[in-house]
Amino acid sequence: TKYPDQYDKLIADPGLISNLVPEIIRWQTPLSYMRRTANNDCEIGGKQIRKNDQILMWYLSANRDETVFDNADAIDLERHNADRHLSFGYGIHFCMGSRLAEMQLRVLWEEVLQRFERIEVQAEPERTFSAFVHGYTNLPVKVTRR
Repeated sequence: TKYPDQYDKLIADPGLISNLVPEIIRWQTPLSYMRRTANNDCEIGGKQIRKNDQILMWYLSANRDETVFDNADAIDLERHNADRHLSFGYGIHFCMGSRLAEMQLRVLWEEVLQRFERIEVQAEPERTFSAFVHGYTNLPVKVTRR
């Protein structure tokens, strides 16, 4: 486990699952970026954007922003603002399936904690070959039953 202290906290207090969900989504960030096309000339953060320019929002960068998240590269199950991640987008482009994804993670961890003593990563994960999807193709683990 990359963060055994956090796993130990979770085992000791399953109530942390409610904060684990947004923290894991923030830390893992399933999609790397989202691209949009500017409809009009405008200015964003002092940068001129012309109509039809391509604009990228890097979720990975936003979710590791040290001005928003203290020690942003680490998982912290007690992070007070974990739910401020942008993994599901923002505004009118907010993901319609976000609540389903959160529920799936919550139920998964509720069941894992009840059924298993520990899950330990056995080797470095193999990542999906993609500039867009930030995921795994292989993650060998050892599961210890209760």
